[in-house]
Amino acid sequence: MIALLICATIAWSDGDSGHCVQANGERTAFRLDGIDAVEVRPWTRCRQQPGIWACTPALRPFGPIAATRARELTRNGARCTPSGGSTWGRTVMRCTVQGRDLGTILIREGLAINDPRYGNPQYAAAEQRARRERRGVWR
Repeated sequence: MIALLICATIAWSDGDSGHCVQANGERTAFRLDGIDAVEVRPWTRCRQQPGIWACTPALRPFGPIAATRARELTRNGARCTPSGGSTWGRTVMRCTVQGRDLGTILIREGLAINDPRYGNPQYAAAEQRARRERRGVWR
């Protein structure tokens, strides 16, 4: 098992998943652990699960915003640690940027939610704050 990936760049497909590209060119498909962001085109997940919050037509504008923000935050790379699982052939990881947890940042800005299946207290607190401040999807 991989203990740590140093991603020289990340090719984001949406606000919570993409490909970690290491300096040697090796690519690892991943999904951020414990968060969920609004889907972006081609909305593959929405065709499979049309009733989920991330596919709500009113929230669709936030999908590209979340992906763009994730790109901005990781433009100089990130450190990602696999958390032991995988979904749809992607390694589930926690990533940090300059020592800050990427999931917390995205949730705090209202661009992702705490995935209720995982119940991370850190993420739950960030989501409650974003809700109170009516940020991003909570407007």
